[in-house]
Amino acid sequence: MSFETVVIGVIAELLDLDEAKLTPETALCEVAGWDSVNALRVLVFLERETGQPVDYQLFMAAETVAGVAGAIKLPEGTA
Repeated sequence: MSFETVVIGVIAELLDLDEAKLTPETALCEVAGWDSVNALRVLVFLERETGQPVDYQLFMAAETVAGVAGAIKLPEGTA
């Protein structure tokens, strides 16, 4: 399972959205309910779901679902 799939699932669950309507290219500004409070909820939930830290700076700079997925840090020694 890719991080993009995890991000889509988390956003859909936390914001009560249809997962099928979210893609990696979905702009966060177009996601119903996406605001600073829900963004932080997503960040915390992603860290719990993946077991990996999320780079806060990259996360906050992300403009798309794929950008959020790119903020999840891979384990050491992973390319």
